[in-house]
Amino acid sequence: MPENSLAPQPGLNTEPHQSVARLLVVLTGSVFLVEVLVMFLLATLPPMPKLASVLLDASLLSALLFPVFYFLVFRPLLQNITERKQAENELRIAAVAFEIKDPILITDAQGNIVRANKMFSSITGYSLEELIGQTPRILNSGRQSKAFYEKMWQQLLRTGFWSGEIRNKNKEGHVNPCRMTITAVKNERQETTHYVAIYNRM
Repeated sequence: MPENSLAPQPGLNTEPHQSVARLLVVLTGSVFLVEVLVMFLLATLPPMPKLASVLLDASLLSALLFPVFYFLVFRPLLQNITERKQAENELRIAAVAFEIKDPILITDAQGNIVRANKMFSSITGYSLEELIGQTPRILNSGRQSKAFYEKMWQQLLRTGFWSGEIRNKNKEGHVNPCRMTITAVKNERQETTHYVAIYNRM
């Protein structure tokens, strides 16, 4: 696994704050314009009792504002809830897939270990608590040269993918040959956020 990353890291995301601010401006403007329209309509009607005028004002305001709030607030909220449930289902499926028979290791873009499955802990002898925060250097057996890792790193940076044979050592110091496949995980801006390594024992 790469020991550090040259990929640019995403900056602070201000888009949600901007979206909320725009929504508030649109809603405030909509309420103002609708109220002006209602007052104009009431002014064109013949005089009526105050209670009737207030009820008509409230009814017209509600009727005209309902579509605005539905399309700008309620509909996106319902869609968000649906998407969140779908994402939760996908996460449950991913969690099951993560615990497959092959050892899996996940690092962040800097090469720090953030996750490993039970099979990985089993073959290396390291618990998840011992692995998190470490780098894959902890498994280095010394059987591969510096040039080997440099070539691996260059291909990862260029293609986001590497596969080859490697010899790692476990916690007891025993060296185990295996075939490793590393895939870079990228965000919507094509910036590398994680690396996923799958080990196939030989």
